[in-house]
Amino acid sequence: MSASDGDVMGQWPAIEELALTRSRGLPVHELLRSAKPSAYDAELDTLKLTVRADKLNKTEAESLRSCVAKACYQVLGFQPRLEVSTSGASGAKVDVKVSGEARNLSVTSGSDQDFITSKKIPVGADFGHFVVGPSNQLACAAAQAVAENPGKAYNPLFIHGGVGLGKTHLLNAIASRLLPRMPKIRMISCEEFVNRFVSALKNGSVEVFRHELRDSDALLIDDIHFLAGKEQTQEEFFHTFNHLYQLGKQIVLTSDSLPRDIPNLEDRLISRFHWGLAVKVEPPCTETRMAIVRKKAELRGIEVPDEVVHFLADNIVTNVRELEGAVVQIAALSSMSDRPISLQLAHDALRHLVKSKPTPARIATDDIIDVVCEHYNVRMNDLLSQRRTKNLAFPRHVAMFLTKELTQLTLTEIGSFFGGRDHSTVLHAINKIKGLRLKDADLRNEIERFELQLRRPVS
Repeated sequence: MSASDGDVMGQWPAIEELALTRSRGLPVHELLRSAKPSAYDAELDTLKLTVRADKLNKTEAESLRSCVAKACYQVLGFQPRLEVSTSGASGAKVDVKVSGEARNLSVTSGSDQDFITSKKIPVGADFGHFVVGPSNQLACAAAQAVAENPGKAYNPLFIHGGVGLGKTHLLNAIASRLLPRMPKIRMISCEEFVNRFVSALKNGSVEVFRHELRDSDALLIDDIHFLAGKEQTQEEFFHTFNHLYQLGKQIVLTSDSLPRDIPNLEDRLISRFHWGLAVKVEPPCTETRMAIVRKKAELRGIEVPDEVVHFLADNIVTNVRELEGAVVQIAALSSMSDRPISLQLAHDALRHLVKSKPTPARIATDDIIDVVCEHYNVRMNDLLSQRRTKNLAFPRHVAMFLTKELTQLTLTEIGSFFGGRDHSTVLHAINKIKGLRLKDADLRNEIERFELQLRRPVS
């Protein structure tokens, strides 16, 4: 994906602010403070930066790349290539490639790769800053159990789910909790594992590579689905997995899908990945998204009005990373324009992200009934009748809940529409669905699909 020069350069303040937040406590923080964008080449999809330094060593280049790349993804929704030039006397130039997605950020750093340290873990990537909700409660509890009792609680722990839902955050949180007790923690992306193995094959240093990975107290690998179709690398990882598992060393893996759903993955690996516990991270529900917005705002020391919190939670529904980026952009626009944070400012800051949608107040109750009846295969006359059979009561409760959420009708008006029921009956139905939604991920996703369908503009 690419954008115009104006789009990318205009968003640099937001990118810079998020990159500085990510680099807080790292040696590269001061270097980032001096970074200035010189140009964006839309044809080559390359962002050019200049930093005030005589030269950049490998660690600095790696940290700079990681911070800026993740910030670009959150603010722009994609990652341009990154070219960094120094403004020191030597004029040395470091060309750092940023690939298309935030999960492919690891750097192939050769045989001298160090074990992870606290300085390498992003600020805020711990359990204390992880917002827990029904969508990720089990995954977070499993991650904490592994961090408290490594090699025994769940081994391996396999965390799967979509992009931007917190899998990497949990991986960092586990590492952070283990570090005081385990100095030898290896945390890499699967892409890095593959690249380093291929490099070791070319250089004849497979034994060195093998020793580095197996001399670990814990091995944490992000995006293990990257092994798909790579037969020789799967063979190497199979033996590494067996070695660590037999020694009781903790293994934690993340993926975008369950092991059995990863294409071209050997059966013996699929089997081993299921030896421990596989947990899924779901898209956050509305309440969790609101809590995430408030937490991100709190960490940045800004106050976000409730109406803005609701606006973000209603419009960014599937990606925690995008929610964080939205808070950054709103804060940046407020600071640059000297305007207080308001609903209008949020609309202005996120115009490129949030497309025009009808407001919930304009959604007709008839449309809600139609959607619910079609999904549950019931007739409208039956849904609005006084019959209380289970196959009608549940869809009716869902329809009442959606009507309360998406329209301006009062409880009494909703009751009147649904067959002349009183407001207490309507309130009971709404509270019942609220409670079920918190416990049942399938229902939660079902309701969110209803909401998205009903809010979709009519073409």
